[in-house]
Amino acid sequence: MHKQNINIIKIKNKKLLEEKLYQLRHNNVDGSLEEKIVDMFVAELLTQGKDSNQLRQISKISKILAQSMGLDARYCDELGQAAKIYDIGNIMISTEVYMREDTLSFEEFNIVKSHTMLGYEILKFQGFASTNLGAIMSSEHHEWWDGGGYPQQKKGAQIDIASRIVSVADTAGALFRKRPGRAVWQYDKILEFIEKRRGIQFDPDVVDAFLMNQEVIHEILCVDRV
Repeated sequence: MHKQNINIIKIKNKKLLEEKLYQLRHNNVDGSLEEKIVDMFVAELLTQGKDSNQLRQISKISKILAQSMGLDARYCDELGQAAKIYDIGNIMISTEVYMREDTLSFEEFNIVKSHTMLGYEILKFQGFASTNLGAIMSSEHHEWWDGGGYPQQKKGAQIDIASRIVSVADTAGALFRKRPGRAVWQYDKILEFIEKRRGIQFDPDVVDAFLMNQEVIHEILCVDRV
């Protein structure tokens, strides 16, 4: 797809999203605005090829990992909400590129990678705990523990713990479901993949928490699988 056309799609989608957010804030009367905004972002993601089971599954796994690592209960709840919307930047990417089955060109891959900071820009001004955390997760969920990720090549504790957690949850969820150009992975292969990337792509402590909770996580993946 031509770069100019992609930019037009971004601008159009951004304007539509801003209009929806304005209407939501303007018409809110019952004080549950944060929940409504999260639900709206989830609805937007569903139009981009995500499904409700997939989002619910990543949210559940992220919360389990956070709880297992001893994080504050309120923070775990906020992380669970943020884990539904951290990928919101994808709505700014053309589905023609995002859902492509064949190999992306260098330019197209860079466009896909831009969803991290696009999501950050969408979420950072919403003003709620879950959206603030989601903004951080959006910008960092493709960073690697060893610094080999993107977009800023952060490493180790430079990456927020929420981002380190959702990175593992997202990987497990993605590999356990069929995607364009890729078959479903067996769960034991996913465990092996995550364990091998301990200290490389993933935070060792998060991997340990994942392995410790592998049975309940497997149940979540199977129940919520399409």
